[in-house]
Amino acid sequence: MFYKELTFHIVPHVEDIADALIAALGDIGYDSFSYTDDGFRAYIPSDRFRQKDIDTLDALAFLRDSYDISWEQADIENRDWNKLWEESFSPIVVKGRVLVRASFHPSDPGIEHEIVIDPKMSFGTGHHATTALMLETILDLEPSLRGKRVLDMGCGTGILSIMASQAGAASVIGIDIDEWAYANAQENMAANDIHNINVLIGDASLLDGGETYDIILANINRNILLNDMPRYAAVLRPGGRLVMSGFYTRDVPVLLEKASSLGLAIESRKEQDDWTAIVLAPAPR
Repeated sequence: MFYKELTFHIVPHVEDIADALIAALGDIGYDSFSYTDDGFRAYIPSDRFRQKDIDTLDALAFLRDSYDISWEQADIENRDWNKLWEESFSPIVVKGRVLVRASFHPSDPGIEHEIVIDPKMSFGTGHHATTALMLETILDLEPSLRGKRVLDMGCGTGILSIMASQAGAASVIGIDIDEWAYANAQENMAANDIHNINVLIGDASLLDGGETYDIILANINRNILLNDMPRYAAVLRPGGRLVMSGFYTRDVPVLLEKASSLGLAIESRKEQDDWTAIVLAPAPR
């Protein structure tokens, strides 16, 4: 059998944007994916490929308003797709304390935190700088996470929710707009024997103020953060922390301006490869 291989390039490269496109392609029959340095590759049997399916893909049209997205296609012979995943998803270690691996990778009993992620349709594996920065920040917050209630917006694979649970959170609510992410997060929670995470399908409109949180995690792109930050602030408990990433360092000033208008001030920040994570807290009165 021959497959059609589509290689997508995303500028600026944002893992969440790649994940959104991967989810949309999965809905129209693409069944295997692998990350690249600036995007991803998608595969579908050649006899099921339709150019018009790409040309009319709503997610692609929407995202191209904010991102430069291009792609090329090629015909390839059948592949060992499990081997492809194994080649494209290598284990990572964060700060010498967190091992993120797939179920087909060996365990390391000497590491403090181990997170098993089988990404299926992708949705965040820790390889992107923003996910690594968020994991590092959760480690920094570990003493204040114990016994607390956590919200993980755009939870994807559930990697940050799982990390928060392992760091001692009493309960975690994960929210993602995509059904692929919902299903994958459930699988990854089971793989990590985690039972205090509840995943919901939806977006920030689910935050109606009925529930409040000590820690809010949001690894999403800049525009969504700017739009949804008022909802995050409204459900953040006094003394809580809002941790955000998914944006370039140059985007920090506009995000801090929005945060200030909501009574939030920066507490700390981390940077890697021109990406940034910031921790916000209620500003002193």
